[in-house]
Amino acid sequence: MATIVGEAPAAIETRQQATERLFFWSMTVLIALIVFVGFSRTYLLAGLFHAKPLAAPIVHVHAAVFTSWFVLLVIQASLVVSGRTDLHRWLGIAGLVLAPLMVVLGIVVADEVLHRLAKVPGVDAKVIFAAALGQIVGFSLPVFFAFRLRRLPDFHKRLILIGSMALLGAAWGRWPIHFLLHNPLTSALAMFATLMTIVAYDLITLRKVHRATALGVAWVVCVQSAAVAIGPTAAWHNLAAHVPPLI
Repeated sequence: MATIVGEAPAAIETRQQATERLFFWSMTVLIALIVFVGFSRTYLLAGLFHAKPLAAPIVHVHAAVFTSWFVLLVIQASLVVSGRTDLHRWLGIAGLVLAPLMVVLGIVVADEVLHRLAKVPGVDAKVIFAAALGQIVGFSLPVFFAFRLRRLPDFHKRLILIGSMALLGAAWGRWPIHFLLHNPLTSALAMFATLMTIVAYDLITLRKVHRATALGVAWVVCVQSAAVAIGPTAAWHNLAAHVPPLI
């Protein structure tokens, strides 16, 4: 009887760990699916949709690096689910290289889009510029702390997911749905809804919101809300008009 009682908590903990690993793996697949649908017509399946060529070589580099991040995200979560945490840690080096590269490329491509679309009728390039920068800033801080806290798995995995979700506004904004397509506000709201899945998971499993979730989600929502709010303002338009081309 003592043996049975002693084993029960361990068995429960194992089931909880398996459920948690499956949830976070599922979230990486969901993120990858959102990105795939969003960019399939213009990049990932461009040939099937007879899409226009990407505007500049730097955009090709940007697309390849960002795609690599989301592929790595799914691979890393799959390794954890399969118990290969040794390979997960080893591949984490690739994430350490990709993350800062994504920040630099994100800023450069946002600048390129700002100047390329500046004179396109009916397109407010400065609003798009604000939204793009908001996503990069939203990504940067959670991912930075995710790597800093990589020895605390409950913090690390939440912050990596939250940082990755911060980039989903661009993907949601390319879904072939009228109210999402090229709409910074509704695509930001769709991204916020995606973030809420982690909040809901914490409330269901922990009966509270994990500190990493609370701080990470608050950061992304605040930054992206600010970007959407200031994008249409005269002050931002005046500031963006003085941003020099980086390439």
